[in-house]
Amino acid sequence: MAINQDGIKGRAKIAAGAVTGNKDLENEGRIDRMAGEAKQQLDKAAGKAKELLGTGTSQASSWVDQAKSGVHGLIDKIKK
Repeated sequence: MAINQDGIKGRAKIAAGAVTGNKDLENEGRIDRMAGEAKQQLDKAAGKAKELLGTGTSQASSWVDQAKSGVHGLIDKIKK
């Protein structure tokens, strides 16, 4: 499984916001953490879908990858 960069970044922002008293930075960190968690769950679901599809359906596997990529992009847009 890939490193959850959004989660790590979110924790850092939450900590920095708490130390400085910057609530906006803390909230931004919470959003980053939630985005990271959503991406991890999506990766798990995509992996399971590919597992269920098996190796004989490369086209369906490609669609799963495209959907996963699209959702990752959407999550990144929402964060901004």
